[in-house]
Amino acid sequence: MNGHQRQREQSARMIETALFALLEEKEWKAISVSEIVTTADVARRTFYRLYRGKEEVLHQYFVRLCREYTGSCRTLKQYDFGQIASDYFRFWHGHKEELLLLYQRGMKDRLFYEIGCAAREVVESRVEETGRKNHGAIACFSDYSSGGFLMLLYRWLEEGMEGTPEDYAAKVCAALMKFIRPVSEEMPENK
Repeated sequence: MNGHQRQREQSARMIETALFALLEEKEWKAISVSEIVTTADVARRTFYRLYRGKEEVLHQYFVRLCREYTGSCRTLKQYDFGQIASDYFRFWHGHKEELLLLYQRGMKDRLFYEIGCAAREVVESRVEETGRKNHGAIACFSDYSSGGFLMLLYRWLEEGMEGTPEDYAAKVCAALMKFIRPVSEEMPENK
């Protein structure tokens, strides 16, 4: 990363930090770009070189987090719900303060929209490369899987993200495995 790019990244982190600090004090609608740049100690023109508005600050924050999540998880040779759940909840637990703040400030729709936007990419990145031959099937599976995980994260936020991510992943796995069975066990033979 060159010096210019490093400076842009540093300014972006300062702006994100300022936005979350302001959210601790006031509602989203009451926060202005002027307050963000003052709190971040950056020039207004720096803000507008990076973002079109405060909504984009939040959007880019989640784009970055989803990119970090994708980079932190290895590709799986087979779908391992327990491993995926553990990785997923461990990652988001690392951002617990920000997630709870957004949730408590009444921004849960925005929170889940932002995480959901990148969810397909995150799920697809975990599928082994040979599985990419049937992209349509992978896209359907990604939507299904990411939607479920998103709702599980929502439930955990409702509960205040109490406990460890590993405990929550184990709880979720145990609950879901009561309902998920191989197709051969559930489907009667066609006669």
